[in-house]
Amino acid sequence: MKELILPLTMSLLLAGCSLLPASGATSTPTSSSIPPSSYEPQPDDAKLQRDQVHLDVENSRVVIGESLPVQVSLILNGYFSDPCHKLRVVVPPANLQKEIWLEVYSVFDPKEVCITVLQPFNATIHLGSYSSGHYTVYVNDQLVGEFDV
Repeated sequence: MKELILPLTMSLLLAGCSLLPASGATSTPTSSSIPPSSYEPQPDDAKLQRDQVHLDVENSRVVIGESLPVQVSLILNGYFSDPCHKLRVVVPPANLQKEIWLEVYSVFDPKEVCITVLQPFNATIHLGSYSSGHYTVYVNDQLVGEFDV
């Protein structure tokens, strides 16, 4: 009887894995670092549904690179309502008051079956280089940080 338990368990485990979608959407790691090219709005987003992102403003911050010209990035932390959501970030140029108002949201396919579990993310958003002055960074109308160049 004991000889049957291990093969039976392995068979059930393999059968369960074969039921996962081919896209691998449910096997997303618990935290991801999103490269700059993947957070920009994509042409196929029109086929997807838009949703809010839950931001962890307390643990998000502006980072100044030690280069010339100075490069500014935003470390953005938060979570999605499930692992099937994809991060989107719109980075506009600074306005005349030297404010940068980022729009952060997620997109997902409502037809895709997805496990309901909070999905943390950590993304580095490249903001670019700026002329001298004091800048303020907002994400979805929330103050995230300030920097001087």
